[in-house]
Amino acid sequence: MLPKVHIITGAIFALLIWIIFPSVGWLNALIIFLSSFLIDVDHYLYYVYKQKDHSLKKAYRWFIEKKERWFRLSKKQREKETSTIIIFHGIEFFIVLVLLIFLNKIFFFVLLGISLHMILDFIELKIYNVPLYYKISQLYILKLNKHKHKELE
Repeated sequence: MLPKVHIITGAIFALLIWIIFPSVGWLNALIIFLSSFLIDVDHYLYYVYKQKDHSLKKAYRWFIEKKERWFRLSKKQREKETSTIIIFHGIEFFIVLVLLIFLNKIFFFVLLGISLHMILDFIELKIYNVPLYYKISQLYILKLNKHKHKELE
């Protein structure tokens, strides 16, 4: 989904959490909000790695164009293309956050924001009839990519 959808939804979700559970406090609500869209920094890191460029605007446009081209492919064509490894969008990162909760409760609020983000991403995958495994495990995507063609540029 587009960042603005994550930002708006994250703001509404964090505000509702703060209103329903005032003991959460404004700082933890802010953490929920920020983590609901800042998880997408992995997209930017991927762009910097692949394109050797640091422009946030160009990264945004590059991913939008790449996504639009990918969604226009047939299911069969999609299966031939490698998928983008976005390190914060998988169960692996989720598990790390769950473990970090035992060190500091702040990670619980990070996990809430990221969970909202992932739910929205899963909804988008369902809308476009894309298998959910594209966002469930990045290690699995890495394994699948080993047997595929060059990435869609």
